[in-house]
Amino acid sequence: MAKKNDELMGLLAELQSERDALEAAIEGMIGEMADAPIEQRQSGDWAPDGASTRRYLEQSGRLAEVEQAIVDLMRRIATAGKPSD
Repeated sequence: MAKKNDELMGLLAELQSERDALEAAIEGMIGEMADAPIEQRQSGDWAPDGASTRRYLEQSGRLAEVEQAIVDLMRRIATAGKPSD
């Protein structure tokens, strides 16, 4: 049981690290977008179909997946070790 808990805690640490990296990347992209001239936000990389916008959406989607995985894992950790009913 202790080995399984150690594995779950290791996975949790990996997910939290990935979440932190994604959050930092997204914050950086938000800053880049805020600094971009209005013309670039209309027709450049930050346009609705621009490369930066797509990258931002991909990173945001992955962040949502990682956060859900953390929630699910925390539930598994909380129930691990509890006796079955």
